Amino acid sequence: MIHYGILRGRVDVFKREDDLSSPHLQIRVVDGHNKAWRVPVNVLSGDQSRVIFHRADPLQSHPILAALPQAAAGLTPLPPAARSASSALDYFRAPLFDWPTGIAVPSTGPGADDDLQDVLITYLKQLRDQDGEIFVFGSKFPDPGEPPDPRPIDHEFHTVQGVHDIHMNQGNPKPGSFAKDNGVFQDGGLILRFGSRHVGLFLRFETQWLPTNAAGDRLPEARPIPAGGVPVSGPGGGTTPVTHPAVYIERALVNPRGADPGKEVVVIGNSTIASVDLTGWSIVDKNNNTEVLRNVLLPPGESRSVILSGNTAQLGNKGGIIVLKNPAGEQVHAVSYSKEDASQENFYIRFNT
Repeated sequence: MIHYGILRGRVDVFKREDDLSSPHLQIRVVDGHNKAWRVPVNVLSGDQSRVIFHRADPLQSHPILAALPQAAAGLTPLPPAARSASSALDYFRAPLFDWPTGIAVPSTGPGADDDLQDVLITYLKQLRDQDGEIFVFGSKFPDPGEPPDPRPIDHEFHTVQGVHDIHMNQGNPKPGSFAKDNGVFQDGGLILRFGSRHVGLFLRFETQWLPTNAAGDRLPEARPIPAGGVPVSGPGGGTTPVTHPAVYIERALVNPRGADPGKEVVVIGNSTIASVDLTGWSIVDKNNNTEVLRNVLLPPGESRSVILSGNTAQLGNKGGIIVLKNPAGEQVHAVSYSKEDASQENFYIRFNT
């Protein structure tokens, strides 16, 4: 079970682990109350499966950015009811990066700048030198109610508690030793703040598959997530990369002039050579409000504007996500936007697909 939360602090020291059992980059983070936390970041799985690394530099156009300045010093627990795209991470439902950017980087190497720990340390050194802040999303340890079980690294770091599971926490095989960690809006990651610039460092295991259901478990059509793209269900029942879905969210009018209800627009595109009937499809907002579509036919290679009624799904002006689901309730496409993106009235936000 993931005891999920966000840790806010500053990087103090870090230490490599170059064995090949289950190595981590160990980071000591000191919060605003001068309390030290240990943050172990997986750089290779215990079963020797590769870690896929995604770097968003800069990280932008995401609602999580507006929440960071509001986070308290230290660790803030985020129970399931408190999690959304504005408070927690979900690589699939609230995209933070483009899937093709994922690369498999060795956990250790003989030279400089030739492994995952080298890449992470470069950013951590820059952050420390510039007195920037780190926001760690992951699971608290030890578990609530359990006594501390310090390891040698804790004695070295003078730490008792920490945050781990700094990686995607869904799509693990079930049954399996990590199936208990599956969930939604509880993915781990590191967000570094250099003044007004944010950098996101995100990790996943090649054994984690997508798409997932509302419990974070693999759907029957789930497939491996190779570096360079993610196979997921397409509208015709086959598989298409989530980065280039056949039917996709192209643009959105999030902030029309005047009162928003009844005037917000989502533009849906069709990249196939066949018409797609969107009857029964749905548009879902960050609060899981759902607008079911009726009488929308997408001609080949064209797009259509869907005016939201204002009674169901609504596009908040403080940042959010927009999810497109097929009649089976499966996510076909999802996009994120920030408060800054929504600040301009009567302007369509354009999304990368």
